[in-house]
Amino acid sequence: MTELAERLSSQSRYPQLMLWVAWLVITADKKISDDETLLMKHLARVVRDQHQVVDDQLANVVDIDPDDVWKRLDAEPGDLTELLDVASRVATVDGDITAREKEVIAELQDRCRRS
Repeated sequence: MTELAERLSSQSRYPQLMLWVAWLVITADKKISDDETLLMKHLARVVRDQHQVVDDQLANVVDIDPDDVWKRLDAEPGDLTELLDVASRVATVDGDITAREKEVIAELQDRCRRS
């Protein structure tokens, strides 16, 4: 998990948004595995260490509102397609991608590939 978190963080131009996308995918199927919890802990630590990003708002989130993440995405300028890789990797941490995770990734794809 540590290696995956370090890779995702080091490749990200949007580390704070990456955390929100990871959390959105993790909570998509309404259950959080131990592996997903561990990945989020590592991601938060690595993003803090590599990018000096601490998101107090995310730290206090128990239930995520997908609309909030979509608003954050819509507010960012430019091509956000790097977040699709994050979402796909996070979705497979606990096994096969679920139908709900696929739906979230499909919407993410639509929103990230804007011109």
